[in-house]
Amino acid sequence: MGARGKMVTRVNACIYLDRKVLETAKEIGLNVSRVSENALKDAISRLMEPERGTVLGSPARGEGRGRDLNPGAGLHRPVGHQTTSP
Repeated sequence: MGARGKMVTRVNACIYLDRKVLETAKEIGLNVSRVSENALKDAISRLMEPERGTVLGSPARGEGRGRDLNPGAGLHRPVGHQTTSP
């Protein structure tokens, strides 16, 4: 049964993995099907809900980070400096 008590239909799928990765996974007792399914669910979730983060999984940029779109606002102005209008 699935996480919500519903029967989940499973299908056979063929994936290609690095031989050493698969051997190590089996040696340490990982359920390769379950790990693969969970990784796919996570990838689908990230792609379907981009506001959670970027597609690559890194956090989205927050306010105040990244390129300053108004670089002149941060320039040092001497005390008493006033701009003159033409």
